[in-house]
Amino acid sequence: MRPAIKIIIRLDKRNTGFRFYALRRGKAERIPGSISYYGDNHDIAIHAEGKERILQHYISILRKGTPFSKVISVVSIPTRMLNSKYFEILPNIIPLTGSKVKKPFTIGFKMRSFRF
Repeated sequence: MRPAIKIIIRLDKRNTGFRFYALRRGKAERIPGSISYYGDNHDIAIHAEGKERILQHYISILRKGTPFSKVISVVSIPTRMLNSKYFEILPNIIPLTGSKVKKPFTIGFKMRSFRF
């Protein structure tokens, strides 16, 4: 059984391409899991599964950051297995309470049939 961890990374600013950097490095290490934003701050949450040695190496790579963003803190928490097959970035569908992110706009309508 392989371990699973949740990595929470706090960055100095948002929209710097760090999620795509983490995705590329995770795929290079052959780690399955997912990446998403976490809260209203500049945090990113990563669910990663794999061997302990590979996960620790992945965390050390993420600590260094990119030239466009500075990593303020990295926290890793053991979590349950999701048996992920791929490593992907999840869309931000559900905004958190008080978030400035707007909900997707949808239009609904009803259709009636008429008899002649």
